Amino acid sequence: MLKFIRFKPKEVSLCRLDDLFGKTISKLPVNEQIAYCQRLIESSKYQLSQSCPKSDSEQLKDLISAATFEIQRLDSK
Repeated sequence: MLKFIRFKPKEVSLCRLDDLFGKTISKLPVNEQIAYCQRLIESSKYQLSQSCPKSDSEQLKDLISAATFEIQRLDSK
């Protein structure tokens, strides 16, 4: 039998993808960081619903994933 190995997708830090978050927002209180991440997710989803080049859509999906992960990380604090 063949055994399939599933790799967990590599989580990219929001600080690496979003310069504003890394330099400024990450220094704010947790509730402000979460609010920023929620707005980032909403605006990225809106941009995805519009027509955009494939390279932009991949970048937007990465931002959504990283912001969602960041919210989970902040909520666990």
